[in-house]
Amino acid sequence: MVLEGDQMPLDPGKPTILTFYIPFTYAVSQSGMPLAAQALKARNELLSMSYKEIERKIRQQMAEMFGNYGFDPKTDIAGIITNRWGHAYVVPQPGFYFGRDGKPAPREAVRVGYGRVRFGHSELTGFQLWDAACDEGERATKQVLALIG
Repeated sequence: MVLEGDQMPLDPGKPTILTFYIPFTYAVSQSGMPLAAQALKARNELLSMSYKEIERKIRQQMAEMFGNYGFDPKTDIAGIITNRWGHAYVVPQPGFYFGRDGKPAPREAVRVGYGRVRFGHSELTGFQLWDAACDEGERATKQVLALIG
């Protein structure tokens, strides 16, 4: 990722590491199914695929994306490391981030915590990025420290 002024060495003559995040929701997002059911179906798709199949799809996708520019997956890919991680991204229902029908946003209730439990997660910002996770973790930590005095 190139974020907030970070510059990566974008040189086709140098090795690079690419990370692919595949949400697996593309096939079900237009199905009309409830969001939670879509997420379950997508996770099942992920976990039913072999590593070989995931690697084949990545090679195919990269060939389609970069083939017109001389990319050859047989010679240009040194290796692929595959992790089948059904990451627990939140599946926000309409209103989760900003409220709905005059009601407060559910993410704000999560930020308040429950009893002595506090939650700090990038999903509460809507940005699944490291810095958002750190900000939320810091907020939750300060809440816990205030509780224990």
